Amino acid sequence: MTDFTDFINTLPDYIGIFILMLSTFLIGYFSAWWFQKNKYKGLIERLKKEVNESIISKRIKGIDTVYTEVKSQRPESKRNNPFTKPITSLYQDTLEKTRSNYVTYNRSMPELDFESFGYGDENNKDNLTRIKGVGPYIELKLNEIGIYNFDQVSKLKESDIRIITDLIDFFPGRIERDDWVGQAEALNQN
Repeated sequence: MTDFTDFINTLPDYIGIFILMLSTFLIGYFSAWWFQKNKYKGLIERLKKEVNESIISKRIKGIDTVYTEVKSQRPESKRNNPFTKPITSLYQDTLEKTRSNYVTYNRSMPELDFESFGYGDENNKDNLTRIKGVGPYIELKLNEIGIYNFDQVSKLKESDIRIITDLIDFFPGRIERDDWVGQAEALNQN
């Protein structure tokens, strides 16, 4: 019983120490918060003022200032700007960068049977991009393997489609889903 009474007698001392430690922590925490707030208060106010002034000045000057800020003042930017090149050269550049090198494949590439769907002529080629699912890059790949017009595409068989898919590195089943053969038949009749 003496241990318990000793504990009860010293309890106010422990409570006093706890309150002293808690108050020290709170004073340190809030004073650090206040010092940091005051340290960056001037910077925050200055930045807010700059932003507000820039918004007001743009409203006063009008919308033309937005366009003049976007324009480049460097003379060499026209040379490197891809939008100043003709569109066909853009496609050629893209084709050269992304062209597949079949030599690195371990298997031999299949060959198309042009006897089944006909030969095409590069000088009399159709705009194959009119077929939904054929973009400029795919059109160039098709031209590379010898497919130039709607008549050829309209006569493709399932075996030819598999070989074409393999040759142009296209998504398997995509040609059938997009119905290139049906679209080419409709475009060939027009």
